[in-house]
Amino acid sequence: MERLTQILSVLASASGAAVTADDLLAVVPYGGATVENRRDQLRRDLGHLEDLGWAISNVAAEGEMARYQLTAVDNRLRVEFTPAQRAELLRAASAASLAELFDDLGGQSSAEPGAAVPEMRVQAEREPSDLGRVQRAVAGHCLLRFEYRGTPRCVHPHALHVKPGGWYLTANEDGHSQAKTFVVSRMRDVRVDDPGTAQVPDEPARPQLDPISWTIDPVVDVTVRTTDEHREQVETMLGSATNAETVADIVTLTIPVTHRAAFRRRVYELGSRVVVTGPPDVREEMAQELLAVVRGDD
Repeated sequence: MERLTQILSVLASASGAAVTADDLLAVVPYGGATVENRRDQLRRDLGHLEDLGWAISNVAAEGEMARYQLTAVDNRLRVEFTPAQRAELLRAASAASLAELFDDLGGQSSAEPGAAVPEMRVQAEREPSDLGRVQRAVAGHCLLRFEYRGTPRCVHPHALHVKPGGWYLTANEDGHSQAKTFVVSRMRDVRVDDPGTAQVPDEPARPQLDPISWTIDPVVDVTVRTTDEHREQVETMLGSATNAETVADIVTLTIPVTHRAAFRRRVYELGSRVVVTGPPDVREEMAQELLAVVRGDD
C-alpha cells in the first residue's frame, strides 16, 4: 500500500503532466534485481490502482518509454458499480452529452469511440409473473399479500425499484408505520387485492441511492478514529455516527455498517484521515483485502 500511495503522490504532484516510468522508479522502492523486473512490478501496481478506480493512462507513443498520466476524476462511480452497470451509465452519459460523468465512469479508457457498449443485464427474477403482480399492485394501489422468509405478509406498496441484486419493493407492512424494503425474488405465493385497497402516504419512501446505505450485510457497529477537522467528511462518506467521543482533537465515531464492501472502499479513499479501530473481524477483513492487492492476487 505504501508503494501505491507513493505512485499516486508522484502522479498527482505532476498536476496532469505525464511522468515517465523511470521517474516513478526513482521514487518508488522496488526490490527487483533488474530494471525490467522493477518495471514489471510498476505495471502491476498501476493495474491495481486502475482496478480501484484511478484513471491512469500511458500517453507515450508506441516504442517510446512509458509516460503515465493521472486524470482527475471521481473514482467512486467506478468502484461502486459493476462493469455492466457502468457500461449502461456510459451509454446514457454519452447520449446526454455529460462529458464529466462520462470521464468519471472511465469512458475514455474503457472503450474506443464508437465501440459497442455491452448491455446491462438485470438479474432475472425467480418468476416473472410475481414481478408483474407486484407492478400491478404498485400501479393500482392494491394491498399485496405474500410469504416472505417463512412469514405471511400484507403490505401497502409504495414503489418498485431495481438495484444490483434485482427488483425491490418499498412498502408499509399492514399495521406498521415504518417503511420496509422487500426483495421481489424472495416473495412466495404473491396475491394482489382489489385496486384502491392500499394506503399510500403523501410522500412515499424513496430508495437510497448511496451504496453505503444499502442493506447487503448484517448490520455491524464499526468504530473509526478521525479528527475534528475531518469528522464531517468522514460521516458524509461512511454514514452518520450513532455515537461520538471526543478527546482533545481526536474523535471516535461508532458507525452502523450494512454494506461492508462499500464501507471498505470509502475508507481506502479517505486514507490517513480515518483509522478503523474495531471490531477485529472488520479490521482483519480490510487487512486481508489490502494484502491481496499488494501480492497481486486475482
